[in-house]
Amino acid sequence: MPKLIKKKPKRRGLLSFLKPKRERGVEIKPKQARVIGVFSCKGGVGKTTTVANIGLSLVDHMKGDVLLVDANLSAPNLGLHFGELSPKVTIHDALAGDVQIDEAVVKCQGVQALFGSIAYGEDVRLVDVRGMLAPLKNKYKLILVDSAPGIGREVVAAMKACDKIIIVTNPDVPTIASTLKTFRAAERYKIPILGVVVNKVRGEPYELPIKEVKKALGWPIISAVPEDRKVRESTAAGVPVVRYASKSPAAKKFREIGEFMLKRVAKG
Repeated sequence: MPKLIKKKPKRRGLLSFLKPKRERGVEIKPKQARVIGVFSCKGGVGKTTTVANIGLSLVDHMKGDVLLVDANLSAPNLGLHFGELSPKVTIHDALAGDVQIDEAVVKCQGVQALFGSIAYGEDVRLVDVRGMLAPLKNKYKLILVDSAPGIGREVVAAMKACDKIIIVTNPDVPTIASTLKTFRAAERYKIPILGVVVNKVRGEPYELPIKEVKKALGWPIISAVPEDRKVRESTAAGVPVVRYASKSPAAKKFREIGEFMLKRVAKG
């Protein structure tokens, strides 16, 4: 019988261990931002204030990995909360094709943002917000979207671009009734809801208690932010209240919402 010759196992050289991870079967995944929008059917509830303060509260934790987007294209005012009355470049410039979308990102007070132009006077056509944000998703970990009020086509386009949304309301009956429409829209388009921020809580007898708000909406309350004159002062100063008056009651609550968001981003 022929003798069986055992082959010696090949020795792996040092260079084989120095190959890029991708060649060794480990895929290096790029950033893929979670897109979270802030919505409310009723105007004036504090959506933009919420976005501005969450964004600024996350800067120290996420550095350059968070982007704020003003998707209220008809009446943008996110920039005003950062003192930007006339940004050099805006999301409207990108929509007009004058610049690429990543070239419209500006840095202000440490926050990276796509501001809108308050001077934009032309009719705003329906925009594919999801497609617009697609080139930016591998540059950030979190994209926070500020939306227009209502449930029109502009709002629906922004909602469809989001992985999850937060709904902002006030503790009065008319606002709660309007807020229910936002819930129905989210259900219709199958957009998960992270929870509710009850803003401008005064503690007046005519207000609905937070427990009643939760019962009426049927969804967890992330935070109840008190009515705070420092918020109005900070808006006039163009500096979000988490920096303008960091120890104020509203600032503390907005930072808590930021921490809530940070945990959700970490969990993916």
